[in-house]
This record gives sequence, structure tokens and C-alpha cells, in this order.
Amino acid sequence: MKLAVCVGTGGVGKTSVAAAMALAQAKAGAKCLVLTTDPALRLKTALRLKDGMYEQQVPVEGAKGELWAALLDVNATLDDAVRLHAKPANQEKILKHPIYRTIANSLAGMQELMAVERIDQLMRRGFDNIVVDTAPSRHALDTFDKPVLFADFSDSKKVRLISRTYKFAEAVGLTTVGRGAIEIYSRVEAIFGTNMVKQILDFYSLFYPIAEGYSARARKTVALLRDPKVTEFRVVTIPSKAVRDGAFFLEELKKRGFPAGMICVNRTWLHAMPETAAAGLAAEVLDWYRAVSHSHLAAIEKMTAASGKDVREIRVLRELERDVEGLESLRILAEQLENPLKWTS
Repeated sequence: MKLAVCVGTGGVGKTSVAAAMALAQAKAGAKCLVLTTDPALRLKTALRLKDGMYEQQVPVEGAKGELWAALLDVNATLDDAVRLHAKPANQEKILKHPIYRTIANSLAGMQELMAVERIDQLMRRGFDNIVVDTAPSRHALDTFDKPVLFADFSDSKKVRLISRTYKFAEAVGLTTVGRGAIEIYSRVEAIFGTNMVKQILDFYSLFYPIAEGYSARARKTVALLRDPKVTEFRVVTIPSKAVRDGAFFLEELKKRGFPAGMICVNRTWLHAMPETAAAGLAAEVLDWYRAVSHSHLAAIEKMTAASGKDVREIRVLRELERDVEGLESLRILAEQLENPLKWTS
């Protein structure tokens, strides 16, 4: 199994490129899934996905393999984690607990935590390749930072002590004695009230095996993301951002030990141009297009000189005639990925 993780800033067509990468692999014979962690749901538009489906197969005429698409659903992913990893006797207790849905809907960082959980779930599903489309941001790599921080926190001795202390105290009836029975909770109870604290600790006594299991899975998944035999990070950019994005993302990937495999420069003006045009507006348009095209190529050359040594390859994709919507547009991008453009400034 192979993972490709696409990172990039907004407005560079990253989701379309990620979907095209998955399409190219499906055409070649792989069972491939593209997962977007972007809340904006651009993948849904690009592939014209149906509403209300957790993941779905996208019919591709003539493909030797299969193309699947999935949108990150935080609640559904967390529910799946409970059903997959909680003790059978505790599953419904957790899912129906009053604290559970509050955590799923409001806890900061759940999008990032569940993105890594979802990758783990999909890896167990038997896909040959998974392409991950991250949120369009310079902070996209937070997706893989926060799960490790959570794992460190969850594995801490204090957190383990609290969860086990409550479970023991409940078993021997200490929780009915009152506020002074367990010294460690007294200050928290003064702020939130005894009943709320009891609910939280009751929930955590059920949920902490899931949290601890999540920590192990998150560490394993992030370790796979650092394995160049399994994973390749791909920076998607455009000519005007190529130098800056290339330097920034490659440095951030290097800090985390993530393998950088490709810089993909999208929306480049590289269409064939006539040598001359009739005098007047046509000639002015041709001169303008030629000037922009040269500036794009110059930017790519500069980025290549600065960052090319740090990646396996650089791919250049032409600007499409219209916005990407549906498989036909993605086929054009996929063909460019399959047959790299030759470019010189």
C-alpha cells in the first residue's frame, strides 16, 4: 500500500490535483481512494459526489482499477473508532453518553485527530493507494502534529492515574461520599459542579481505552507517514507561489521527518502559441500571454534551482480552460500527470 499526501496553500487547485492523481492510479489498475480533510468539500464538487455517503466508488469508464472518494466526517469517524475498538459491552454506553457528542462536536483539534484515525481505518480496508488532500493552508501539517501531541498527553502518567483512580473509586463506592472523598477532584468540582465532574470522569473511565488505543494507532500512522517506502508528500503550488511554497513546505516536512517526493506546479500557462498574430488586439493578447508564460517558466526555473534537489521530481501542469468539475476535467489533469510536460524557460 502507498500513501500520497498533498499539501499546499489556498487557490492552487490542490484538491483537483489530488483527485487527478488518484484517477491516474485507478486507470493504471490500482484500487485507489482519495480522502479530503478539507472542510470546504471541494472534492465533492470535483467528483460530483452524492450527498449522505461516507465514502463512495466513482465510476470511471475504461479504468483497470477502482476510484473511490471519501470526505472526512469527524462524527462518523469517531463512531467507527468506538465500534471498532471499544469493548462490546461499552460501545452503546459510550455512544449514548451525554458527554460523548459534546466532545465530538466541540473539542478543538478533532478535525486533525480524526483525519489520522480515518487514514488508519482506510488502510485496513485493502486499498492499494490512498491520496490524502489536506486543508489548503500553511498549517496543513498540523493534521499530523496534533495527534502526536494528543498521544503524548494521553500516555502521560497523570492522565492515566485520573482515569484509573475514578474507575477504582466508583467500584468501591467512594464517589457517593462527596466532594472531600477524592482530593484530586475538589478544585474542579468547585468550578463545574459535582455532577458534571462525575459525568466527565464516568465517560473517561469508559473512553480511556479508546483514547489509549488511538494513541497507539496515531503513532503507528505517523510512523508510516515518515516511511519513504510507504509515503510521499507532494507540494502543490502555482507559478506565482512556487518559490515561496516550495521552500516553506519542504522545510516544514524536513523538520518533521516526512519524505518529500514531488512539487507539482499547477495552472501554468504553457499552451502552444502562434509565432505571430494580426496587428491590433490579437497581437497585444499574444504578447501578453507570451509574457505571462515566460514569467511562469522563470518562476519554475528559480524554484527548481532552490528546491529541486530536495524532491524526487517536479511536475508542471497546464492551466485548464475552465474550472475543474467532473471526471472529464480531471482526466486532462491525470493525462498530464501520466505524461509529464517538457518545459524550459
